[in-house]
Amino acid sequence: MRKTPPNQILKSTYFNIYTMRNREAYLQRRKELKELSKLAKARIETDCEGMTVNEVLINEFYTSNEHQEFNTLFEWNNKGYKVKKGSQSFCVWGSPKTRNSEKEAEKNNSEEEETEFYPLCYLFSNAQVEKR
Repeated sequence: MRKTPPNQILKSTYFNIYTMRNREAYLQRRKELKELSKLAKARIETDCEGMTVNEVLINEFYTSNEHQEFNTLFEWNNKGYKVKKGSQSFCVWGSPKTRNSEKEAEKNNSEEEETEFYPLCYLFSNAQVEKR
């Protein structure tokens, strides 16, 4: 029987813990965004007809005197800026992705069903970037 070196066990354990923490943080941010989205939908029904949930989130909840312009990391990089280290992103909903839920199809003994999944999209504001 081959023995695993101790440093490899530590690396593997660290990776698993790091991955679990990232997953927990992702799920927490997703939960917070769902709650904000409920408020945004209520706002759309009262004052902001014709706006999307993301537009309401950005214009009504995230925009302030300091935070005026929002872009993704890629967009800021293309404009010649870099995001300051330690900056916390603002979350909005990304473009919907279609995925097949094979488990559901197996349960129902039918063809694969396609479902929409909205990933998180991370934005940074003008206050969180600096010229390269």
